[in-house]
Formats: sequence, structure tokens, C-alpha cells
Amino acid sequence: MKTAENINIQDDPLYVPNEQEWSQMSSSQRQEKEENIIAALEQEFNLMGETTIHFNARASATEVLRRYYANKGQKVFIASDLHTLYPGEKAFYPDLLIVFEVEAHHRRSWNVHIEKKGLDFVLEIISKGSRRNDLVEKLNLFARLGIPEYFIFDPDNYKLIGYTLKIENNFQHYQTISSTSDDRVFSSILGLELMLEDYQLRFVSADGLEIPYGDELINRLNDKLISKNAIIADERKQKELEIELKEQEIELKEQEMQLKEQEKLRAD
Repeated sequence: MKTAENINIQDDPLYVPNEQEWSQMSSSQRQEKEENIIAALEQEFNLMGETTIHFNARASATEVLRRYYANKGQKVFIASDLHTLYPGEKAFYPDLLIVFEVEAHHRRSWNVHIEKKGLDFVLEIISKGSRRNDLVEKLNLFARLGIPEYFIFDPDNYKLIGYTLKIENNFQHYQTISSTSDDRVFSSILGLELMLEDYQLRFVSADGLEIPYGDELINRLNDKLISKNAIIADERKQKELEIELKEQEIELKEQEMQLKEQEKLRAD
């Protein structure tokens, strides 16, 4: 028998069918249900604004991590604002989600029914309208779903908080990850330290190297090109000078020959 609470949850357009309900649906019904959930999520997302701080932090973190793990040759799927569907729960879309040991092909959603695997890491960037949802409701939801790590960036308070999943007496809950003296928070899932830098997330590898942002790499490349062009210009000037010196040397030799001829004519 369905309780009033269950009826309310299942009537929610964001509700994802549980495993039993999903198994009883045909392929076309599953597809239609997923499309309806995605449409409801997109409608909700379109109603929410996004600050430049929110966008820059989310976009830079996504780009940096994709490049970092691609360079390591590690299989990982990284997405931003992707529709995420867990059985028997309301669908959601994290600012950043990461799943290891899966192919990084295009996905319209992360549907646990289909993927057979949940998220490994989630990052949310708090906005004024999402503060309670990110700090309380999602904290409880992600712990219940068994997501190993949940990080929160609070731009208003310029604070980074990391949570790691603990299981005690069959109860799943998050424990705050202690930060270092310089406000770095280590993610055992990512194998990286996270810190805030100019309202963006800076990732630091185990050997202490800061992973550069995309624009930093571009600036470094531009500096190398400028330096290389300067060297090429110097080499060109050097060659031009050598040619000029050789021309002057030839001209001097011609003048010496002319002087000798003139002296010979005078002697005759």
C-alpha cells in the first residue's frame, strides 16, 4: 500500500522509478519516462540564473580535470549539469560529477538503471537560492545514495568544504574532510588536493604541482612563441649582419684591387 508520502514522491515529475517499477516497464516506456524527467529538469534549470563566478568555477574545474585524467590515460567520465537519475529518487543535475572506470562517450543523462553504477564524486557551487538544498538536502541525499565524496564551494563565504562517506552500523553519513593549514582539502577519490584561488578551484597533484588552467597554458604557449619569434628575429638579424659584413669585405677587396691598378698605371 502506498503512503501519502510515496504518492507525492511518485507524482513528482522528477521522480525516477525504482528498480521494481523500472523492470516492469517496456523499453519504449522507459525511454519516454527518462525523456519526461529530463524535460522537467531542463525546465527547472532554465528558471535558475547563474553568476559569472558560478560559471567560471564550474567550467574551469571541468576542463582542468578532463585534461588531467586524459593526460594520465585514465578512464573517467566528467560532466557538468548532467541529468542524473537514481532509482526511486528525484532526478538532479550536479554542477560537476565524476565517475571512474567508465567510457567518456557522449551521454544525455547519467541513468543508474542503465549505467549500473553511481557517481564517485560530486561538486556543487552554492548560490543564494540553492544554499539549503546544497548544504542540507543534497548532503543527506548524496550520503543515502552512497556517493563516496561530496565537495561544496561557497563563493559568498569563500569556503571549500569536502565530505567523505562513512558507514557505521549500516548507516551512511558524511564526515567533513579536514583542511590543511593553507586551506587545502584532499580528495582521496580524485587523488588531488583542492584549494580556492581567485574564486576558482585549483587542483594540486600528489607531488605538489598545481595543475594549470586552460588560459594559463595558452599564456605559456604565447610566451614561448614570443620568445621563439624573438630568437628567430635575432638569428635573422645576425644573418643579415653577416651578409652585410661579407658585402663590405668584398667591397674593400675591390677597392684594394682598384688602388693597386691605379698605382701600377702611375708607375708605368
